[in-house]
Amino acid sequence: MTLRRGWDLAVTACMVLLILLAFVSVTHEGASRLDVGTRAVLIAVGLGALAAYYLLWARPRNESNAVGWGAAWVIPIGALLTFASPSMFTAQVILYPMIWEGNARPRRPLILSGIAAIAMTTTSILGTEGPDWPGNALVIGAVSYAFNLAMGLWISGISRVSAENARLYDQLRLRQEEIAALNRDAGAMHERGRLSRDLHDTVAQTLTGVVMLSRSALRQAEVGSPKLVDTVRLIESSAAEALAETRAMVATASSLEESTFAETLERFCTRFARETGIVVDLEFSLNPGALLSRAEEVILLRCVQEGLANVRKHSGANTARVSVASDRAGVRLGIADNGRGPTFAAPESAASGEGNPAARPTGGQFGLAGLAERLGGVGGTVALTAKPEGGALLSVELPLSTEPSTKEQS
Repeated sequence: MTLRRGWDLAVTACMVLLILLAFVSVTHEGASRLDVGTRAVLIAVGLGALAAYYLLWARPRNESNAVGWGAAWVIPIGALLTFASPSMFTAQVILYPMIWEGNARPRRPLILSGIAAIAMTTTSILGTEGPDWPGNALVIGAVSYAFNLAMGLWISGISRVSAENARLYDQLRLRQEEIAALNRDAGAMHERGRLSRDLHDTVAQTLTGVVMLSRSALRQAEVGSPKLVDTVRLIESSAAEALAETRAMVATASSLEESTFAETLERFCTRFARETGIVVDLEFSLNPGALLSRAEEVILLRCVQEGLANVRKHSGANTARVSVASDRAGVRLGIADNGRGPTFAAPESAASGEGNPAARPTGGQFGLAGLAERLGGVGGTVALTAKPEGGALLSVELPLSTEPSTKEQS
C-alpha cells in the first residue's frame, strides 16, 4: 500500500504539471510544425494514454510490482507527446521511472530507456521548427538519458541490496527459530533427565522399599508371624513418604504458577509441619532488588523440599529453621534442625560437576547429590555440616542471573 500510494502521488503531480505545460504549449508556443488544434488533440491523446497505461498496467498491485517488457508502451506515448510539443520533454520525469519500476535487473530498463530517449528526441526534432532545435533536442535527450541511467542504476542497486537484505533477514529469522526450537528441545530433554533422576532417587527408591515390605508382609501373613502388624505399619509410613515426595515434586512444577515464591515456600513449610509434626520456623528476607528467575525459584524450592525431607527421614528433630536471605552476590538458603546431625562425612562445600568428587555427598544421600548437580549447573554450591550445638545445617548459595526469565520452569 505504501508503494502504491507513493506512485499515485508522483503520477498525479506529474500529470498536473504536464497539463499546465500543455496549456502553455497550445496557447503560446509557436515553434511546433503543427497547428494549435492538432497539438491540443495529440497532447490530450498522449496524456490520456499515459494515465490509462499507469492505471491499467503500471500501477503497483503489491509491494513487488512486475511490469516487465510492458514498459515499452511508454515509448510511443513519449514520442507522441514530444512530437506534439517540445515542452513535453518534461514527461521524461515520469516516463523513465515507469520503465525502471518493476524490473529487478537493469538490462531491460537500459534497453527500453535508450529506445525511448532516441524516439522522443527524434520525434521532437520532426515536430518542431527552428534551425537551433535539433542541437538543443540532442543535448536535452542526452542529458536526460544520462540522468536516467545514473538514477536508474542507483535505485536498481538499492533495490538489489534491499532484496538481498530481506532474504538474509528471512534466513536469519528462520535460523533463530530453529535455534530456539533446538534450545527448547535440549532444555526439555535435560529437564526430563533431571526429573527422571529425581524420581529414581526419591519416589522410586521409596516404592521399591514398599514392594519389598509388601512381599515380606505376605510371607509373614502366610506363617502367621506376630511381626505382620509392624510390617504393615512400616508399609503405610513408606507409602506416605512416597506420597509426600511426589507432592513435593508436583509443587516444584506447579506451585510457582499460582503464587509468589515467598507464598509457595510458606505454604510448603506449613504443610510439612502439619504432616510431620515438626515445627518449622521460616525467615524470608530477600532484598527488593533481588529478582529471582523462575528457574532460580524452582531450584531454591527444591532445596527446601529436599532439606526438610532429610530432616523428616534422618534427623529425629522436632524443630527446623528455614532462612532465605540475599545480598549482592546472590541468595543464601539455610535449613537447620535440632536433631542428631549428619551421620556421614560431608565436605564443607560441594559444587556440582563431573570432575569434582566433592560435588557428590557420600553416605547414600541421593537427594543431596541431585541438588549439587542442579546447583552446579547455575554456579551454586551446597554443603551439609553438623552444628556445634547439635543437629544439621544445609547451606545453599545461589548466584542471581542478570536477566531473570519468568517463563522457565523446572
